[in-house]
Amino acid sequence: MPALSVLAHHTEPADPELLRWLTHTIDSVLGLGPLPVVLAIAIVIAAFPLALGLLAVRQRRRTGR
Repeated sequence: MPALSVLAHHTEPADPELLRWLTHTIDSVLGLGPLPVVLAIAIVIAAFPLALGLLAVRQRRRTGR
C-alpha cells in the first residue's frame, strides 16, 4: 500500500478542490466576502495561543511559583 500513497500526494500544501469547496461553502453559508472570513480565522488562530498563555500565567500565580 505505501507505493500507492504517492498517487494521493499533491504538490500544493492542501487539496485545491477541497479548499475551493470550503471557500464556496463558507461564503454561501455566511454570505460574507473573503476579507471578513480571513479576519475571523486569523482572530481564532491568534486567540488560542494567547488564551493558553493567559491561563498559564493565571495558574502560575495561583500556585505561587
